[in-house]
Amino acid sequence: MDVSIQTAINRIISNTKAHRDTFAIPELIKILEQQLQILPEDESARSETALAIVDWAAKALIASPIYSDTLMREFYRSAIDTAEANGVPRELILEDLLFQSLRRSAEGETSKRKKQTDVRRRILHAALTEFSEKGFHASTIDSIAERADIAKGTIYRYFKTKESIFIALKEDTMTEFVELARKDLSTQDDVLKIIESVIKMYLSFFEQNSSFFKVIIQEHKDFGREFSEKFIQELILALPGLKRRCWKASRTGRLKQMNYFTVFYGIIGFLNGMIQKWLREGAEGSLLDEIDTVKEVLFYGFAILPDQVCNTNPLKVIS
Repeated sequence: MDVSIQTAINRIISNTKAHRDTFAIPELIKILEQQLQILPEDESARSETALAIVDWAAKALIASPIYSDTLMREFYRSAIDTAEANGVPRELILEDLLFQSLRRSAEGETSKRKKQTDVRRRILHAALTEFSEKGFHASTIDSIAERADIAKGTIYRYFKTKESIFIALKEDTMTEFVELARKDLSTQDDVLKIIESVIKMYLSFFEQNSSFFKVIIQEHKDFGREFSEKFIQELILALPGLKRRCWKASRTGRLKQMNYFTVFYGIIGFLNGMIQKWLREGAEGSLLDEIDTVKEVLFYGFAILPDQVCNTNPLKVIS
């Protein structure tokens, strides 16, 4: 559609006062009629032109202060009559306008959902910062709203209480955690490489979400255990071949013969202790800086056997 037509439509709508909204319709229909009349007697060309003009005008009306359902209904009725009078079958224009309207509704709904998601994200981010700095009990809905730079009433449209915000933070973080646990590690061949990847994955997640876990330690200590158990469950589901690989590695002398689940719970327990120490000390430095020590302890232990004294490097001890 020609830009001059779009400009003319926009001008008509912008110059129409709210109390004189119906005066816009005859002017819009006049543009439609003029454009249809200068076209050759081609049903397809006229149909496409009519749809383009109606679509542009409808979007402009919806975005304007004069919009109302009554006004839109009258505009569509007049547009259909005009298109039919100029060689576009009524059933054709009706069907096309229906799809056009449904598409516009879906686009508007998608935009609305995106806006709602953005507001919810702002609320949760502000709440996490408040909880981390002041503690859960000292934080208030008012302080969260102020930090998020939104009205207090807006928060209540998404969350009924401060506790429900905390629950949403836990659920969102757990969802992210589960997705991480389901990451495909099957491309690794060596079982120790897979376990090393799992350890790095686990430590990286806690490091990236240190503010949240600081709150968890302060306010909800049991939740750390819930995280660990959920991670192990999802990890076992995500790596169905890992148990088989561990068994195979034990048969070839690569691993000792031990209970598969005991070993995994032991690894996660060791990492959790490390993480809690790191958080209590202010989460300074990177957890991954200690990955070599973690691997040495978990894979080979920390005691030097008598026959290994001359062949083993001393373990790096972190004070």
